[in-house]
Amino acid sequence: MTEQNFLGFLLAVRQDPDMLARYDGRNLSQLLFHARNEGHAFLPGDIEQVVGRLEVGVITTKDGEPVDGDSRLWRSMWGRRHLDYLVHHVLPRYTAPELAALGAGPATEGEGL
Repeated sequence: MTEQNFLGFLLAVRQDPDMLARYDGRNLSQLLFHARNEGHAFLPGDIEQVVGRLEVGVITTKDGEPVDGDSRLWRSMWGRRHLDYLVHHVLPRYTAPELAALGAGPATEGEGL
């Protein structure tokens, strides 16, 4: 359930540039605290699980690459804060139905993310 909360948080941040700006510079403890206060309760392990599934999906399924140091996705991470990288380089690789299958909730058919 809390993994769904983290994915919901990512989608909320993606839809709200002000929210992304508020959270982007926070460390993990601050992110967890403030997100919980805004109704997004999740744990560090939830972040690891969701991010891992998203990244591995991009590398193996979408890019057809092995998960290693040469994967294209990693190059998009360099010089970015982790939240910005997730919102702008990982989430857009998925459609709404794909994210719903990961536990984001109902999706609108054909809606790209």
